[in-house]
Amino acid sequence: MGYAKSEQETVLAFDYDNNVWKVYSTVPKHIRKLMSIGEMEIVEEENSRPICVKGELSEKQVSMKKQRILSEEEKERLRLRGLAMKEKTD
Repeated sequence: MGYAKSEQETVLAFDYDNNVWKVYSTVPKHIRKLMSIGEMEIVEEENSRPICVKGELSEKQVSMKKQRILSEEEKERLRLRGLAMKEKTD
């Protein structure tokens, strides 16, 4: 069952001395991603599945970016472009 949704968290802390991000997570989606991109220590398991992990990520493995908000016109333009590209490959 893992952790209740209200108890799930992912914590990132930057260690400036060593230039690494220290990560701790009990969020299943984040755990799967973390396990695929770095070596994580499994802190807790349930039914042979990790429910809590911790580890380190390099500075380049973590990024922060401004959220892209598209207008309806931009969404439609991108949708049409995608359809045109699909037709070219068919």
